[in-house]
Amino acid sequence: MKTTKFQLKNGLKVILTESHKSPVVSVQMWVRTGSADEKKSEEGISHFIEHLVFKGTRKFKVGEIASIIEGAGGELNAYTSFDQTVFYVTISKQFTDVGLVAIAEMMGHPTFDAQEIDNEREVVIEEIKRGKDSLGRQASENLFSTNYKKHPYGIPVIGYDKNVREMSAKKIVKFYQSRYAPKNMFLLISGDFQTPEMKKKVTEFFGDIKDYKIKKVSRTKEPKQTKPRVSIEKGSFEQSIGYLSWKIPSIKHKDIPALDVLGFILGQGESSRLVQKLRIQSAVVNSVGASSYTPMDEGLFAVSVGYNKEKLIPALQGVEEVLTEILSQPVQREEIQKAVLNLESEEFYGLETVDGLSRRMGSLEFYFKDLKAQDKYIRAIRQLTPADILRVARKYINAQTLSLSFVTNDELKRVEKDVSAWQKQFLSNLKKIKPVKFKNAKVPHEKIKALAKRAVHSETEKLVLKNGVTVLLRPSTETEVISAKAAYLGGLRIEPNQQEGLTELLGRTWTCGTKNRSEEQISEEIETMASGLSPVSGRNSLGLGQDILAGFQKRGADLFLDVLLDPTFPVEAVEREKLVQLEQVKSKADNPGQCCSRRFMSDIFNGHPYSRDMLGTESSLRSLDHKSLSKLWNQSRTSKNLTISLCGNFDRQLWLDKIEKATEKIQAGSKQSSQFPLPELKENILAFEHSKKEQSHVIYGYRGLSLTDEKRYALHIMQSILAGQGGRLFIELRDKNSLAYSVAPMRMEGVDTGYFGAHIGCSPEKVAKAISMMKEQFDLLADQEVEEPELKRAQRYLVGRHDIDLQRTSSVAAAILYNDIYGVDYNEAFSCADKYFAVTAKDVRNLAQEIFSQKHVITAVGPQNPF
Repeated sequence: MKTTKFQLKNGLKVILTESHKSPVVSVQMWVRTGSADEKKSEEGISHFIEHLVFKGTRKFKVGEIASIIEGAGGELNAYTSFDQTVFYVTISKQFTDVGLVAIAEMMGHPTFDAQEIDNEREVVIEEIKRGKDSLGRQASENLFSTNYKKHPYGIPVIGYDKNVREMSAKKIVKFYQSRYAPKNMFLLISGDFQTPEMKKKVTEFFGDIKDYKIKKVSRTKEPKQTKPRVSIEKGSFEQSIGYLSWKIPSIKHKDIPALDVLGFILGQGESSRLVQKLRIQSAVVNSVGASSYTPMDEGLFAVSVGYNKEKLIPALQGVEEVLTEILSQPVQREEIQKAVLNLESEEFYGLETVDGLSRRMGSLEFYFKDLKAQDKYIRAIRQLTPADILRVARKYINAQTLSLSFVTNDELKRVEKDVSAWQKQFLSNLKKIKPVKFKNAKVPHEKIKALAKRAVHSETEKLVLKNGVTVLLRPSTETEVISAKAAYLGGLRIEPNQQEGLTELLGRTWTCGTKNRSEEQISEEIETMASGLSPVSGRNSLGLGQDILAGFQKRGADLFLDVLLDPTFPVEAVEREKLVQLEQVKSKADNPGQCCSRRFMSDIFNGHPYSRDMLGTESSLRSLDHKSLSKLWNQSRTSKNLTISLCGNFDRQLWLDKIEKATEKIQAGSKQSSQFPLPELKENILAFEHSKKEQSHVIYGYRGLSLTDEKRYALHIMQSILAGQGGRLFIELRDKNSLAYSVAPMRMEGVDTGYFGAHIGCSPEKVAKAISMMKEQFDLLADQEVEEPELKRAQRYLVGRHDIDLQRTSSVAAAILYNDIYGVDYNEAFSCADKYFAVTAKDVRNLAQEIFSQKHVITAVGPQNPF
C-alpha cells in the first residue's frame, strides 16, 4: 500500500492510500468536531448538521446526492460521535468522481434550507424516540451520565428533543461555519486509484471550499472522582443491563495498551474470565464483557452485564470474584499471548475492505496525527508482561473511581439496597488485597505469518467427493484471510411440530463440545488462532462458518471439521443455553420491531414452517433436550446433504485431504428435499399487538417469491427502486413527510416461498398516514412503468452494493455456498450484473401487479391500535 499526504491551499489535509485488491474506492471526510464540542443549548447540533448536509447543496436538491451515489452503485452515510463527525462514500472506481463531488458538496456547500431544517427536525425526534425504546441505548446513556458530571461526554450525542425543536437556521449555519472549515477537517481516500491523478481530482473538487475561521472550543474538565457513584434507572424492559466502570486516561496515554489487553483477558471472547465464570460455568448472566473506551479525553474501563433482575446479586458476586482474582495474582502469559494475537490480527481482518482501511487511517490521523501509530501500538502490546497487566489493574480498578449504573424494571429501592450492600463489601474486599511477589518475565509472541502475495484470482471449482460431500473452492492469494463455510439443508423447515426453537437451540449449542474437544478447549483454540467460529441456524439450512488467518489454517481446518461433523450437545450446555433462549422469549417485548416481524411471519406464512418463531415458545422450549437435538442433528448430518466452501489464501490439497478423511465415515443419506405446501391467503389480515414503547412498528407485506424463481431479479430491482436514501420510500415518507427515522422495503426468499413489503418505525399518530403512503408506493409500481433513469439507478445500486460486499472473503464463501445448496448457479454472485441489467421496466411493473394484487398482511406493534 502506498500512502501520500498533502495539503490544499485552503488548509484541507488530504491522505491518499492506494490499495488495488478490489476495484472499489472509499472517500471519507473527518471533521474534528463532535457533540463534546457543543455548548449549552447546542446539545445535538452536530448530529443535526450530520443529517442536514444530505438535504441539499448548491448543486443538488433534496435526495439528489443519495440518488447519484446509489445510481452509481455506491453507499453513502455518516456518523457523529463525542469527538468527531465522519461522512463517507464507498463506490466503484469507475464512479470515483461521483463520490468526490458528493462529499465535496456536502462538506463545503450545504444550503441549510429553512423548510428542510423543519422537515428534518421531526426525523431526528423520531430517532430520539427510537433510542428511548432501546435498552442498550438507555444503559449506555446512563453509563456516561453517571461517569461524566461536568464533561460533555455525559450528554447524549443525539442531544435533546427540546434543542432540536428550537434550533434556528441562523444558529445552525453559525455553528457549521465555526467548525466545518478546511483546517478543521481532513479528507481520506483509499482504494483502487493512481495517486497523481487523484491529487488533481481532489484539488478540483475540494479546492474551492471556503476557509472559515475556526472557533476555538474548550471542553469542561471532569473533576477528579473521589468516591463511588451509583445510578439506577427504571426501565420498561424485561431484561436489565448494568455497568461497573472506572475512569482511565485518553487514547494517547502509555497505559492504554495494557488496559486493552486487560479488557480482552477479562471479557472478550468465549474463553475470557468473565464469560467463563458468569456465562458458561454459572449461567447467571445473559451476556457479559469488559473493554476500555479510549476517546480524545478521559475514557472508561467498563464491565457490562446483561441479566435477569432476580440474578443481580449472583451476577455482581461473580464479577467481584473475577476482579478480585485479577487484582490478586498476575495473569498467565498464555492469556497475554492470546490477547496480543487477537488485537494484532485486526490488522488483517480489518483491512479486507477499503472502508476498514480508511477507518484505521482516519482514526490514526484523528487521534495521533501519525499514520505509524498503529505500529507503535503493536510494539507496545508485544512488550507487555504479567506485571504490567497487574499494575494497570490495580491502578485503575479502585474504590474511589468506581461507578455503578443500571437500567432495570426491578423495584428501585430494593435494587439500591442490594447494590449499596454489595458495593460496600466489594470496596472492603479491595482494600484487603495485598501485593504478591512473583517472578515476572517477558512474554514471547508468535509472529503472524504473512502468506499473501500478488493478486491471483481463480474461478470457482466444484468437486463432489467419493462419499457425496460437495466442496466449492475459490482461491484468492492477495489476502491473509481464509473463510470456510459449510451448510446442511434443512433448518427450520424440518423442525418437528411442537418443537419450535429446536433449530435455534442447535445452533447455540453446536460449538459446546465434540467427541474430541470440550467447550472450553474449543473456545481456547478459536482465540489462540485469532479466528472465529460461528454457527448459523436458518429457515432453510444449518450452517457453520470459520474465518482464520492463512498461517493458522492447518490447526483451523482440524477444529472446523471436528465441530462441523461431531458435536455432542452436552446436557449441561443444552440446559444452560435453553434458559438463555427462554429468557429471550420472555423479554421479546423489549424489541417491538422484532415483535412486529414475528407476528408478520406468523400471519403471512400461516400453516407453513416459516410461520414459526425461530426462538420458540415458553412451552416448546421446556420440552427440548439433548435427545431432541441429537435427533434433528442426525437427520441433517449426511454426506449428500453437506456442502463446504472455501475462499481466500488456502492450501487446496491440505483442506481436501482433511475434508475427505473427516467425512469418510459419515452416513451417505440423501439431500433434504422435503416440500411444504403453503395454504392460500384468502383474506387481508390486519394484526395489532400492544406495546408500551414510544414508537409503533408497522410491516405491510405480501407473499413473495422462492429462491429459484426467475422473476427474483425483477423483485430485487423493485426493492432497489424503493430502497436507500435515494429510493421512493425514503424520499416520500422520510424526506418529504418526516414520518420516521427509518423506513425501508423488506424481502425474503426461501426454498418454498417468500415475502415482499415494507417496514417503518414511527410515532403512533403517524401510523395511519405511513400505511396509506406505503400502499401508494406499491400501487404506483403496479400502475406505472418506472422511468429509465430510475431503473438504471436501481440496477447500478444493486450491482454496486453487491461488488462492495464481495470485498470480504467471508461474503464470497457464503455466496457460492448458499447459491449452490439452494439450487442456484454457484457462480451467480459473479455474473448477476447481467441478470439485473436485463430486467426491463415492463418486467418490474408486471411483477408488481402480480404481487400487489394478492391479499396483504399489515402488522402493527405499538401503544395505539391503528385499525
